[in-house]
Amino acid sequence: MSWGASAIGRVPAVGAAIGRQFESGKCAEPEESIRQAARALIAASIAAQDSAKVIRVQAYGSQSTEGSKVVSNSLNIIVEPQWTFLE
Repeated sequence: MSWGASAIGRVPAVGAAIGRQFESGKCAEPEESIRQAARALIAASIAAQDSAKVIRVQAYGSQSTEGSKVVSNSLNIIVEPQWTFLE
């Protein structure tokens, strides 16, 4: 199974969009626990940003199994200010 969440924009809008994306669907364990831990880390990082700034959040992960045995999990999280954003 795999999952992903992404958004680019002002901090409040990105926080809301990412929150909604994490509310949909569930993964098998232990991937769901990893996904929810990622959600908490992303929320903490977003909360630490200046709300007037533009940020990009990209997060995704996957779990591989062989039969019913979990053999690997991957996780990538990027939260970065968009310093060159033009309006």
